[in-house]
Amino acid sequence: MYTILNENKLNNSLKNLSPEKQAVFGIMTPQHMVEHLILLVKLSNGGLKGQLMRSEETAAKWKQGLIYTDMEFPQGIRVPGQEENTLPELRYENLEKTISKLKHEVKIFDDFFQNNPNEMTMHPALGMLNYDEWKIFHTKHFTHHFKQFELI
Repeated sequence: MYTILNENKLNNSLKNLSPEKQAVFGIMTPQHMVEHLILLVKLSNGGLKGQLMRSEETAAKWKQGLIYTDMEFPQGIRVPGQEENTLPELRYENLEKTISKLKHEVKIFDDFFQNNPNEMTMHPALGMLNYDEWKIFHTKHFTHHFKQFELI
């Protein structure tokens, strides 16, 4: 399966990201986007514990649509719980360190599921996901944001 989490593909996509790069859509800066990706990878690799932010029925419908179809992430989708047209405070010193942290968390993701192949972790909007489901989610999610900054 094609996955954007492949180290070479990740490096090739991120090499053209600079702090000055403007988004084609949305309000994120490059660093906000990478920090956002880190958060979701940490949820998948057990680094953060997520909790379901919608009903199990709604989560199951979203999971079915996003994971088990060719559906792409829609533009304009918002982070649950975040006010419209606001961005969280940046956590990392600069974009270079943020990208390094993302690559580190992706490695932890692979190691976590290699050591725990039957583990499932909570996605706040989709419910419990296994390794293959997370790979599909991350590929679609990274693709969405890499298109946001014309990286792919």
